[in-house]
Amino acid sequence: MQKVKVNGNPIQTGETPQSLLTFIRSHYLPYWPLFAAAIAAALACAFLYLRYATPLYKISAVLLVQEASNGLGASDMLQSLDLMGGSKTIMENEIEILKSRTLTKSVIRKLNLYGEVIEKGKIRDVVRYQDGPLKFVFLEPDAIQPAATGTWPFTYSKTTQQVAIDGKRLPVGDTVQTRWGKLLILPQGNHTDTAASYSLHLMTEKQWMQRILATIKIMPAAKAGSVVDLEYTDAAPNRGEDILNELIREYNKAAVEDKNRTSANTMSFVEERLRIVSAELGQAETQVEKFKRTEGIVDIGEQSKLFLASVQENDRKISEANMQLSVLDAIERYVVSQRTTGNIVPGTIGLTDAVLLELVAKLSETELQLERLRKTTGENSPLLASLNRQVERLKPAIMENIKSLRANLEAGLTRLQTENNRNMNIVRSVPGKEKALLEVSRQQAIKNNIYTFLLQKREETSLAYAAAVSDSRIVDAAESAAFPFSPQKPMVLGLSVLAAIALVAGFVSLKDMMNSEVMFRADIEKMTTAPIAAEIMYHDSKNPVVISHDSRTAIAEQFRALRTSLSYIGLNGDRKTLMVTSSISGEGKSFISVNLAVGLSLAGKKVALLEFDLRKPMISKMLNMRAVPGISNYLVGRASLQDILQKIDNNEHLYLLPAGIIPPNPSELILNGQLEHLLNELKERFDYIIIDSAPVGLVTDARLIAPFCDATLYVVRHQRTPKHYLKLVEELYQNRELGKLNIVFNAIKRQGVAGYGYGSGYGDINGYGYTEAVKKTGFFKRSTK
Repeated sequence: MQKVKVNGNPIQTGETPQSLLTFIRSHYLPYWPLFAAAIAAALACAFLYLRYATPLYKISAVLLVQEASNGLGASDMLQSLDLMGGSKTIMENEIEILKSRTLTKSVIRKLNLYGEVIEKGKIRDVVRYQDGPLKFVFLEPDAIQPAATGTWPFTYSKTTQQVAIDGKRLPVGDTVQTRWGKLLILPQGNHTDTAASYSLHLMTEKQWMQRILATIKIMPAAKAGSVVDLEYTDAAPNRGEDILNELIREYNKAAVEDKNRTSANTMSFVEERLRIVSAELGQAETQVEKFKRTEGIVDIGEQSKLFLASVQENDRKISEANMQLSVLDAIERYVVSQRTTGNIVPGTIGLTDAVLLELVAKLSETELQLERLRKTTGENSPLLASLNRQVERLKPAIMENIKSLRANLEAGLTRLQTENNRNMNIVRSVPGKEKALLEVSRQQAIKNNIYTFLLQKREETSLAYAAAVSDSRIVDAAESAAFPFSPQKPMVLGLSVLAAIALVAGFVSLKDMMNSEVMFRADIEKMTTAPIAAEIMYHDSKNPVVISHDSRTAIAEQFRALRTSLSYIGLNGDRKTLMVTSSISGEGKSFISVNLAVGLSLAGKKVALLEFDLRKPMISKMLNMRAVPGISNYLVGRASLQDILQKIDNNEHLYLLPAGIIPPNPSELILNGQLEHLLNELKERFDYIIIDSAPVGLVTDARLIAPFCDATLYVVRHQRTPKHYLKLVEELYQNRELGKLNIVFNAIKRQGVAGYGYGSGYGDINGYGYTEAVKKTGFFKRSTK
């Protein structure tokens, strides 16, 4: 079972919540009037605060911050030039921009917040933002100095249209020069309350900026989203709404201006580059034109194709001419050769001259006729002679024709060969020209592409500039709550009650912690495991005996309870000796001994009460009995048991053995062997033997007597026993030096203003109707014998 501390006092966790409730009841419930008074005072202060505190309203707005876009699809069109930055919107950056001093200053200037009109009320002052009599417009806000800020009372005369402020009368509706710079005072609303008292509260721009930044809250609505929540608290809800709305407007305006500034810079860059590239493009085109004009080139590729085609055609013609020359040679050989039998006329393929072909055909035909005629006629045949003459005429004609054709063909071959050579030279020069043209054309193409690109970008930039919009969208415009956010009445009242309870509880706990004596049953349970047999409440009567036959007081019932518990602590049958001791003097062990003995005697038990505190005897004085002879006399052998045994008046069952003469050596007397003999005699004659011994924390008498006793009652007194003596009790209990040790928590006082006790809370039975006042019946009187 663990022990924990509550306000410095221990409770056992194994007994929670019952132990905790018992602890609270025993420690704090006695002070309930103090708690009630503190709570009442705290509630009064809370109501007073609520009455005079200025109500504050919470104004909220919701803003959607979208991904950065360039407008009109420009993110794709302007990607090549990255006109709008190309970066995505970062939520943290946008929140910091919304919190920036630059935007806040713009809001203050736009709304002209430097001076607020305050109406003095009977309970509290009220800010008149839009429903005041006047509106003060500060035309030179930088002229407002900190020394000139504060509250300035003013009066307004609607009849004369003048304002009396700062010792001056200023006209309404006109610009005037003041200590705050140029000031324009304008009438506002329907001012009918002439008895109201107003003042102008002035703040500098820096003061207002610090006030807004300290009050405004800007946070993302969700971690993964792009929605931003804006909150602002103000005594004037309309002003709070205007501040948030104006802040959003300035934020959007700044975003658009930033985009337009980027577009303007881009436009300027594009225009400058267009001017330079246009000049460079003109130079490149001039170079291409000059090169083509110089080289005679229109289209070098097509021209090269034409030249190659001409060379091929000329080669074909040359081949045909050569073939015709070969045919002419064959015909010439045929003509000039001697006619023999079987000569064959050569072919005339490729020849197109009709005269030559006709002559060759006639020659061949004539020779065939001659060949046939020779076979049938003689040599001298006139027909044969005629054919021979005809052949002789045809051959010169053929040869002349061949000569003419050969000359023409040879001239054509020369011309074709010359043309081919010229064309081939041109074709061979094409790569060089093409390379030169490519060089000048490449510069023209590059400049032309750049020029076209810049023209496109100029148009796109113009479109982006015209279509620039903010990347944010207002989800919910600023709106104030219907009821004040502060002060919250339930919270103020609850906190005031808690503060009062905590203050009183702290006072009680501190008071308890300052005590070094035993205050609570919990103190005993914390420091020792010895059982607590009884709790006895404090008794302030002069009569030491609090129990009698007809006594029904609470303390009498407590002693009866202690009497009942004796059997549970080991007193029964032959076990009848009980020692009562304590740590120090004054803890009430004699009081416990006497009343316990009386209680047992009232139950019909024969009881012997031994005043064994031989150093400081108290029982004989308490009962007004003679003290001599007594136990000390018996122990030294100068008195018998009958001599020292005294019967209590009016109680036939109770006998007292006084201490006798105070000896110089009590410890030695206890050890002389007579104590055991005395107790044996008493056990034979009495049902109970109660020994009131000396305090065990001061002398050893109790330790010497303990071996002869069956049980021990150890008295711990409230607000008397030092706490450190409880360690001694634990040692005695664990070592069993005093036998079966049980604790009696004595003299539990009613504490606090309510009179509740310090014990376990079960000792006071007044509420059950079983108690009555102690009757002084003269039960104990000093014997006259």
